[in-house]
Amino acid sequence: MRAQYLDYCAARISEVFLSLSDERTYALMEEAARDADIEIGSLGFSEMMDLVTGRLRDQIPLPSLEEFAAEYREHPERFDAMLLEPPVDDTGDEDEGIE
Repeated sequence: MRAQYLDYCAARISEVFLSLSDERTYALMEEAARDADIEIGSLGFSEMMDLVTGRLRDQIPLPSLEEFAAEYREHPERFDAMLLEPPVDDTGDEDEGIE
């Protein structure tokens, strides 16, 4: 279940990231750099995108693993289209204690 949860969260963040204009992406990066007291000129592209991704992660409402697991068990069809990891059956210990 953890793999499906991580796929879902990554898909949600990616969906929002890809919908941003270049200007909004840069503005998010600037805000995150300023908040972290990082000089923008010292950043490479990967570090800039890490800042944007982190900012989005903080702004996008995502369920906890437990909330996701409960919702997924009730309505898997709502999630399966966005998951990269194929669902696993519940006979193993994949859920790491999530009931």
